[in-house]
Amino acid sequence: MQKLLLLAILGLTVSTIYCGSGSGSGSSESSEAKDLKKKKECAGDVVDETGDSGKPLLIEALFNVSITFTGEDKIIFEEFIIELEGLFASENYTSLEIVMYSSFKLKKFFLKYPVFYKQCKFLSIGSWGTFYDFFQVGVYLSADKFNGCLIVNEFGKFDLIEAFLQFKSKCPNPAAFEVYISQLTLILESTEYSESEKYGLIYELILEISAEFPDLKEEFLELEIGSFGSIYMLQEISVQYYRMKEIKKLFKGTPKCEFVSALYSCLSDSQYTLSISNKGYLKILFDKFSVIIANDTLTYAEQIKAISYQYRQFIKTFGYLQETILSFEISAEFGTFGDFLAMFAFAESEECWPEDFITFPEVTTEVATTEIITTEAPTTVPVTGDCSTASSVVLQVVGTQSILYTSASATWSTWAAIEKANWKTFCGKIYTNYVISTTMTEEAKVTAIIADINAYVAFYYYREEHVHSIQLGAWGTVGQLCSC
Repeated sequence: MQKLLLLAILGLTVSTIYCGSGSGSGSSESSEAKDLKKKKECAGDVVDETGDSGKPLLIEALFNVSITFTGEDKIIFEEFIIELEGLFASENYTSLEIVMYSSFKLKKFFLKYPVFYKQCKFLSIGSWGTFYDFFQVGVYLSADKFNGCLIVNEFGKFDLIEAFLQFKSKCPNPAAFEVYISQLTLILESTEYSESEKYGLIYELILEISAEFPDLKEEFLELEIGSFGSIYMLQEISVQYYRMKEIKKLFKGTPKCEFVSALYSCLSDSQYTLSISNKGYLKILFDKFSVIIANDTLTYAEQIKAISYQYRQFIKTFGYLQETILSFEISAEFGTFGDFLAMFAFAESEECWPEDFITFPEVTTEVATTEIITTEAPTTVPVTGDCSTASSVVLQVVGTQSILYTSASATWSTWAAIEKANWKTFCGKIYTNYVISTTMTEEAKVTAIIADINAYVAFYYYREEHVHSIQLGAWGTVGQLCSC
């Protein structure tokens, strides 16, 4: 037990990647995506590098765990290690392919024997990372390999349908399975579904088949899809897209959405041993999640990123609660809070967010017919950023747009197209909710606009730099407005 405790401590404290700094893909990329990409770049180390025992890092880490087991558990665990060593000895795979296949073999083994998974998932593999990281990287590598799985091959056929047909020939009830082939064909041939929607639907289909044919589940998941990999690997990729789809449902509801309500309920769940003070700390964190999700000026992707950021900040102080919060269940279908973070890291690193997760729906506004009275501008130059005159500037309408939007167009040549689209949508909301409001005072309008801008730029420093530099005529900048 003492040995296991020592291994656990080592697993939680090791987080540095030593195989190089990694190039990254831009300053706006999340810490999760950067970390996952670095681990992917270094993944071959767990196969190629050896530890003190002379064995590859992954094999050595598993043997180090095996010494904590006794009896039948020890025999089962070491038999699996020997099986895995056979994969390592193969000359048919590259180091990264061995990492990928090992990751899935190990994940399936742990799912079969949950007691092993519970004790091992946060233990370290040398200085590379944890087993938990290892499973994420396996999915990341397989996603690269599965690129093109949803389109026809060189012979005009879908490899996935061919795999289903192969299973049908072995199925005791081929007619029943034909229904699933028809459903899969509709999904793959559809021109209405996006790629992320197709993956999500395929995941649900795999679950249905596994439930319909439980005796053949393992054989079904082992089926190879052309040269891509197994259906089990596809399942582990497609579940990430399924979780993204579920987010829309989980983030709905007031005063607390289903996502936050599930986390709150874990605080009173007897399976988690939490002191009153720790429950209080976690409640404060979950309250922050509620505020983020309720902020309709943030896209889904931004809300998820903001939640991840708050979690990281929390763990800096309360690291001893990391395993506990990661194991909190959101729902039986979705998984845990750890699965939520894994989904986020996957979407960020693969840049595969659904379109409606990174943009706002287009806002259409009816143009007010109110006569706009203009006055001759004063000859004196106003004090730059004078808060007492802010309303006379920020509430201006140029054509049918807020001055916040028209002023931005003069300086946004360096903005990405998605930033421009999001700012346009955001300004449309400002115009509709505040600028043309007939029930709010000017002071209330300015206060609300400043609050919304602050929320809009809160978690993206590059956004803040762009937005705050917008010049509002001779009055000053948006940055000065936000300081009022």
